[in-house]
Amino acid sequence: MASGPARVLLINQYFWPDVAATAQLLAELAEDLGAGGAAVTALAGRGSYVLGMVGKLPRREEWRGVEIRRVRCTSFGRARTLGRVADYLTFLAAAKVAVLFGRRRDVVICLSTPPLVGVLGWLSRVRGARFVYKVEDLYPDVAMMLGTLQAGSLIARGSSALSGLLLRRANAVVALDEGMAAVLRERGAHRVDVIPNWADGRAIRPDAETGAAFRRQHGLEGRFVVLYSGNLGLAHRFDAVLGAAKALAESEPKVLFLFVGDGPRLREVQTEAWGLDNVRFLPYQPRESLRRLFNGADVHLVTLRDEVSGMVVPSKYASALAAGKPVLLVGGRGTRMWEEIGREGVGWRCDHEGNGVRDTLLDACRHPEALDGMGARARDLLEKKYERRLCTRQWAELVSRVLQSRRVPEPKHA
Repeated sequence: MASGPARVLLINQYFWPDVAATAQLLAELAEDLGAGGAAVTALAGRGSYVLGMVGKLPRREEWRGVEIRRVRCTSFGRARTLGRVADYLTFLAAAKVAVLFGRRRDVVICLSTPPLVGVLGWLSRVRGARFVYKVEDLYPDVAMMLGTLQAGSLIARGSSALSGLLLRRANAVVALDEGMAAVLRERGAHRVDVIPNWADGRAIRPDAETGAAFRRQHGLEGRFVVLYSGNLGLAHRFDAVLGAAKALAESEPKVLFLFVGDGPRLREVQTEAWGLDNVRFLPYQPRESLRRLFNGADVHLVTLRDEVSGMVVPSKYASALAAGKPVLLVGGRGTRMWEEIGREGVGWRCDHEGNGVRDTLLDACRHPEALDGMGARARDLLEKKYERRLCTRQWAELVSRVLQSRRVPEPKHA
């Protein structure tokens, strides 16, 4: 490595000021690595996760000591599949040129989502960089389980082979929990660190005053608010939640379900909830409003399809803990999150089948005295395991170790 600060490159299609969860996490990681002395650059596209071309961003800027470089690519947004694919492929092509012919870096950090971006990290090793692979979801496994990719197809086999190659060629692999780490080790990863996705415990903290202000702003006074915030994606399931909403509209109309965000299942959920006065929807909220939003809820809702349990770890879990709010997990039986919620006493766990969601929320609404204890334990868990500075410090230690470690075999330059 050249003398001077470590030169770290983070590659993701979206970055600050975007609302995408990965954009927010990588922005915080970049800021903290930079504060620790690294020279950090983020390589991203120019479009917005939600707005597409409307949110087109400048090609170069500096933010909190982080250099941001945005490559030329299409910016159709996520409203249509073809537009999403075009945005992704053009970003991948432009980012490849930047990696191969731009300034050399010491460490390149890539995510597993979306697929193929990890190839850029592998290619960076041709120029002497160390490649750190952050696995968010297990692809292509998730796509096959959700039916968006046919198991046994040429694309599925090729994606599996590529995933295994990236795991073996990375200088370090980061998993979100021990269950995911075990799978990655079985697939050939040489060194796997477990660093969970975090929440900023300073920006998001228990704050009854801002929560009350959010309730007043949106006419939620006197309601028992169950909040789902973030991506309504294919890995999530909402039938039990909507079934509970229909039942509680009659038996306990005080309970209100608030969905904040967007995603491929939003329209489906809106259609199913049509006519229900106890279900409301809001768009993604600005980053500076998140403390108000998260404190405005009584319970935070996390859902997960059982088919992808252990392959996906929702990042909204840490945000609920940061706000000191109980978590209701629907689905995901047997995952580390399921076990942790029960062990730490920070919420409830329900299967998708049966009336568990309805009964749990009915009891919580009518006996709210238990929520304060759950919320206090949730905040304690955040500070022990999921607090931003704790997790980014682990990342800084990982980067330092990778720079000093023996190289894994180099890729052949085609």
